[in-house]
Parts: sequence; C-alpha cells; structure tokens
Amino acid sequence: MLPEGESRGEVHRTGDRLTDRVVAFSAVFISLCSFALAIHHGHTMERLVEANSRPFVQFETSNGQVRPSGELVRELSATMSNPGAGAARIERFEIALDGHALSDWPEALRQLKEEAAAKHVVPAGPMPAGHFSYSTVAPSYLRAGGEQVILRWARDESSGPLWDYVDSARQAGRFTLKACYCSIFEQCWVASTASFQPVPTRRCS
Repeated sequence: MLPEGESRGEVHRTGDRLTDRVVAFSAVFISLCSFALAIHHGHTMERLVEANSRPFVQFETSNGQVRPSGELVRELSATMSNPGAGAARIERFEIALDGHALSDWPEALRQLKEEAAAKHVVPAGPMPAGHFSYSTVAPSYLRAGGEQVILRWARDESSGPLWDYVDSARQAGRFTLKACYCSIFEQCWVASTASFQPVPTRRCS
C-alpha cells in the first residue's frame, strides 16, 4: 500500500506504437554509447599512466671523449641510460661476441686477446690491460633520466695494441649488449644494441 500522496512512476507514451519503440531504442542506444565511451576513456587513462611511467633503456659505446681543455682521452666505454619517464628494474644483462654469450667483460677481453695473439697482432702470453673497470648491471634499478657506466678502459702504451684490436671489434659490430628490464607495473622489454626500439616480453626469465 502506497502512502497517501505518493504516485507510481509511469513511462510516458505518445500513443503511437512505432514512435514509442523508436524512443525506447534511442534511449538504449545512447546508454550503450555512454558505456562504450566510459570503457574507452578508462583504457585511454591506463595508456596515459603507462606512458608517464614507462622506462626506455638504451646502450651507447665510445672510444674516447674530449675534455673541457680540448684534450682527447682515448678510452673505451659502454653506458646504459634510461631517458624514459619511469624507473627501470634491470633483471638480466648479457654480453655477446659474434653472437656467442659471454659471462662478463673480462671473458670478452680474454677471447679477443687470444684471437689477436693468433693473428700476431699482439704478443702471446700475459698482457697488461691497464686501467680496466666494469660494473655489475643486473639486478639493479636505473631511475628515469639516469645513466650507468658499465665499462671503462683507458688506452696506454702497454695495452695499446690490444685496446686497438678490441675497439676495431666494437666498431665492426661484433659486440652485442642486451638487457631485460621491467617497469613498476611489471611490463617488461628487451633492449639491445642490435635494435633501437625495445621489444616487449612477458617476463625476464
């Protein structure tokens, strides 16, 4: 029983069956369009959040740098940078020489040393590498706009022939650096010196 003064809500009809059906269909259509727009807006916001937090890892190698005084410093270096908008969690890092994976930089140097000795470019036996330093890349975090030096090797008289041989291998593209990294949303990519654009991957396993 309804309280006195309260009436039931009724759908107003025109009296024409076709017109009523058109009006009802239009209301349903507008509701569906509004629902579709809301879903599209949600996806757009998700992509916007991803774009504002997506890392972009890339590598760069060099054989020297010019000091402010104008002096050229002969130094082999490799750096990993993240010019993207979000931090990168580096899960895996690989070095390859001619497509063959290596454990670290000293192994790469050792292989090229043996190769150069076999070609009589450098003398056989132990050969000092001079100031040679490298860093452990993974696991680590690389903040947005950050950069990490992963190799630094200055050229000197004692290591000059070997240094030149390794640099020639670098310029010939025999080295491949690769890193698998993820964003804070667990979206992962593989960055490589073989490609500018990182390749999406499900996980860094």
